[in-house]
Amino acid sequence: MSKFLSLLFSALVFAPTSACSEPDQKAAAENIECVDTGYTNLESISENRFIGHYGLDDWLTAASLPPEIENSIIRRAKECADIHQWSREAAKQATYYRVGVLLSAALNTNTPLNSEQMARLREAYSGADKARITRMMIPAIDAILAGQAPPAPSEADIGYLNQHITGRAGLPATKETKDYIGAWLLTKGMTEIPKSRFNTSSKL
Repeated sequence: MSKFLSLLFSALVFAPTSACSEPDQKAAAENIECVDTGYTNLESISENRFIGHYGLDDWLTAASLPPEIENSIIRRAKECADIHQWSREAAKQATYYRVGVLLSAALNTNTPLNSEQMARLREAYSGADKARITRMMIPAIDAILAGQAPPAPSEADIGYLNQHITGRAGLPATKETKDYIGAWLLTKGMTEIPKSRFNTSSKL
């Protein structure tokens, strides 16, 4: 599993000057998409290079984000936190979200599946029970974000994914395909779960 320890631990302590304490009266944080824009040309080139080259093998060997990308995400998260008055927790979730966006884009770009198989995978995911998938992903996502090994899924969860994702999409039950689907689902979770948590966190 990818850990990205330097970025994730930095996100815990980088709080912008205006976000050093949590507010007593909380309002919902907004504009998480701020961290998707505002990068320099060189920073965008680095991100596009990462997306073009990072694949399943990198995920399985826990390859790290390049330092220049880590730094650019943290820089932009600080700026967005100041602009939109995010709390420390909101800024942290926005940072995690942006990491998930890059990982998800990379695994969608560098996939062992052909275009028809990817279309069927996305369709199967769209038709699955999102609440159940989210529940089964949360322990793994939390472990990854903490730099720890994710817990093994239960037999029931494995059976659900085999039936409703791999089986419904008509994908081969090879180790590579199963590894890819697991990574693909987790990177989607690394985008969706922090975004959901951001939406329930606060402004200053």
